Amino acid sequence: MTRQRCADVIVVGAGLAGLSVAWHLAPTARVLVLDQGSGPGEEASAQNAGMVRRLGEDPFERALAVRTAARLSGLAEQHPEDWAASPAHRTGALLALGRDPHHLHDAVAHLRAVGVRVEACDRPAELAPVLAGAPPLAAWYLPDELVADAWSLVQGFRSGLRRAGGQVQTGTRALALLRNGARVIGVNTDQGDVFADRVVLAAGAWSAALARSIGLERALVPLRRSLLMGGPHPLSRPDHPWTWVDDVGIYARPEGGGWLLSACDEVVDWPAPGPGSRGPAEEWHRALAADKLARWMPPLAGLRLKGGWTGLRTLPPTAGPCWGRAGAPGLWWAAGLGALG
Repeated sequence: MTRQRCADVIVVGAGLAGLSVAWHLAPTARVLVLDQGSGPGEEASAQNAGMVRRLGEDPFERALAVRTAARLSGLAEQHPEDWAASPAHRTGALLALGRDPHHLHDAVAHLRAVGVRVEACDRPAELAPVLAGAPPLAAWYLPDELVADAWSLVQGFRSGLRRAGGQVQTGTRALALLRNGARVIGVNTDQGDVFADRVVLAAGAWSAALARSIGLERALVPLRRSLLMGGPHPLSRPDHPWTWVDDVGIYARPEGGGWLLSACDEVVDWPAPGPGSRGPAEEWHRALAADKLARWMPPLAGLRLKGGWTGLRTLPPTAGPCWGRAGAPGLWWAAGLGALG
């Protein structure tokens, strides 16, 4: 039986990672993106706070974040055909430390060495008033940090992909990888088999199950975390930097006159087959956030938490994201990115 090749590259997953890969490949390859949702960017890409954080513990993540921030800053200017306005805006960020003041010293040295502005902050509440009245904190201020608009990024990548002749096929669930001998040659879906020279797994929490369909084991762990919306508050101003007490696990950023915040809670949660990883914020999520706010961001104590959701961040236990060649010819990874998607 002759197999008809549908594309040069099939990308499984139309989130930020998958669409970015497809957008970069589209000028030189025929690309087909498959996604089980009703539209692109509906899973983890739609569930995050959008903060582009360069000051973190892991050196790989820092290097990737530095490149990402530089890329985002010039994206609209370099590709006005896909983005009429920048998909990211500068807010600044304050990274505070409540327990170990030396927790991020090596990261600060790294960022300064590559030219990122990082300033020691002796009175963090002057820059981030949500910290007023908190226990004494060490802090670092990054005046150039960004917040990205995931929806804008998704639409721009999709626009450029279409312009280059690529396709996004939604409502199509990938069931297994197809092989000819050792080589991956396509994807079995609930709409039938599709074939290509190369397959990229960018399916987030579902990537490990697809790899397992050809006996390839990768420890990609989906962690469910909550994101809460706080009601109107006088400190929610555009000039207030997003603020993270890093070694405690609580962050907040202004959003629409209120606050978008998380207590950085995480539980392992394997997704069911099919789309729909977003879940409800439970009472314990609100209680944990309220407890941390009362201690570490006292001006937000008593903030009315009017809603929120939970979503999945998929991470490998060690060694950073799964990125690049996989363990089978014809297969590539763009998964396990956690919050870096």
